[in-house]
Amino acid sequence: MSAIEHRQRLLRKWSRTFHIYLSMLGLLGILFFAVTGLLLNHEEWFGLAKPTVRKAEGAIPLALLKEPDKLAIVEKLRKDFGASGAVDSFETDKDQITVVFKGPARRVEAVIERGLGHVEVRLESRNAAARFTELHRGVEAGSAWRLLIDVVAAVQIISALTGMLLWWLVPKWRPLGLVALVVCLVACGFVYVALVP
Repeated sequence: MSAIEHRQRLLRKWSRTFHIYLSMLGLLGILFFAVTGLLLNHEEWFGLAKPTVRKAEGAIPLALLKEPDKLAIVEKLRKDFGASGAVDSFETDKDQITVVFKGPARRVEAVIERGLGHVEVRLESRNAAARFTELHRGVEAGSAWRLLIDVVAAVQIISALTGMLLWWLVPKWRPLGLVALVVCLVACGFVYVALVP
């Protein structure tokens, strides 16, 4: 066996190994992003845009509001009113404090009267399908989730590239693979040019 054949065989072996195991690893990612992509494409079918709104009222101790203790106020809102998500904004003026929490498919806004300690909380949430679609886009999901999206994307890119390399390394598969590739490119080009406004 020549050195070139040996390198080709080794390349094929490692490409197959990477392709198989990365594809297996990425299948849940593919399933998640395929399902949520379908949900995003047909939001009206699944009622994704209709929020459920709850309102609550209560009080925050005046001692926390004088020189606003941001952490204590946020924790009090989480504990007493079920505010969840990351703190998106904490605005303070002479008369009131407004705290906004955001997470995938949910938003909580608390308006606190500084002089009285009275708080009004508006909790807005959408259904589980809406939460999944926001995770699909990485909206309000935090840096760890965005990193996970990047990892899934990298796994899929490597899986696709190793699959294409495997196709190229087996001469008998090249003609059929080339036809499939050309048909796919032509179909995508046609849809874009002829049907996309």
